[in-house]
Amino acid sequence: MFQHSIQTPFGPLAATWTPRGLLACEFLRSGTAILRRPTCELGQRSDELDTSAKRLERAIENYFQCGQLEWDLDSLDWTGVSNFHRIVLRECFCIPAGSTLTYGALAMRAGSPRAARAVGAAMARNRWPILIPCHRVVGVTGALTGYSGTGGIATKRQLLVMEQEQTAFTLTSQ
Repeated sequence: MFQHSIQTPFGPLAATWTPRGLLACEFLRSGTAILRRPTCELGQRSDELDTSAKRLERAIENYFQCGQLEWDLDSLDWTGVSNFHRIVLRECFCIPAGSTLTYGALAMRAGSPRAARAVGAAMARNRWPILIPCHRVVGVTGALTGYSGTGGIATKRQLLVMEQEQTAFTLTSQ
């Protein structure tokens, strides 16, 4: 595995790659060791992995600067993710920055209109917060509900406010 940590305004984001792609990109919890140097045990050349790490860093930096994140979902390692959860996560990826969608609406988009709770489970197991913006999924009344990233609902709120402000700024400056 190849691991790398990226500093963000919400604390370090730990990225882990396998030969299949980016396995996880998760906020480190307090007390979790931060990797100081990438480690390489993949059989891939380290310069290829360094390029992937730099590309991810640029994508994350861009997200925190302008609220937009460009990433290729085919570069993720989907190992262990059920077919339904994969469909839900791909649909979640399509929610525009600054917007929200209810669990039920996301279930409908995923082709399973009665599976709002299963969508919630997929969001809770999302290994790629920020890349797959599970913070944009809200309760039926629009209420913010759980967020597995660092800081819980407070972080979810801050991410949404940041995106909404950046989206509003982009629209007014065009």
